[in-house]
Amino acid sequence: MDAGLAGLLGGVIGAAVGAVGATASAWITGRKAERQAQLLAEAQLGQARLQIGAERGRALRESRKSAYVAFAEGWSQVHTTLAEAGIKLGGIEASDPPEEREERRRAARRLWNEARTLHHALTRLLHVVQVEGPAPAGRAAQTAQGALVTHFGAVLAWLHAVDAGTETPQHSSDEKTAHGAAYGSLLDFLRTASDTTAQEDAPDV
Repeated sequence: MDAGLAGLLGGVIGAAVGAVGATASAWITGRKAERQAQLLAEAQLGQARLQIGAERGRALRESRKSAYVAFAEGWSQVHTTLAEAGIKLGGIEASDPPEEREERRRAARRLWNEARTLHHALTRLLHVVQVEGPAPAGRAAQTAQGALVTHFGAVLAWLHAVDAGTETPQHSSDEKTAHGAAYGSLLDFLRTASDTTAQEDAPDV
């Protein structure tokens, strides 16, 4: 092989090797960049999922708190109105003039009916709490509403006794007992609601 041909072949081979090396280097660089882009995309997706989860959790907490507060306020309106009816009935004395006795009786009945209307609205608020959850909060709300039914019964029995002129101190005692028991059930609901929201607000560790 003469020197000219050898030189030509050497140049061709050198160029080929250089091209292969450049191609391999570019491929390796491209794969590295692709992997880095993939890792970045995965990290961004993970961050987005965490943010969405946090937003959902925050929205759920706020929604539950609103439901709990609305139920407690509605419950208190019923309870207070029934208590006012009891106060009217407790102010009736056998020695009162008939017109004064009748006025108090009518006022007590009006308050009882008002409480019943409020209680119908409370049922919807109870359903909201049960939907929002969790189950312990729904059960506590159900118990609190049930305690109001007992209070309604005590006031109504007292009203009937006044209508018949057969009221006794026992009627007043029964109303006070039902009033106190009902309030205790509200406190149980509020503790359950508070525990629920406190657990949801606690940071993950």
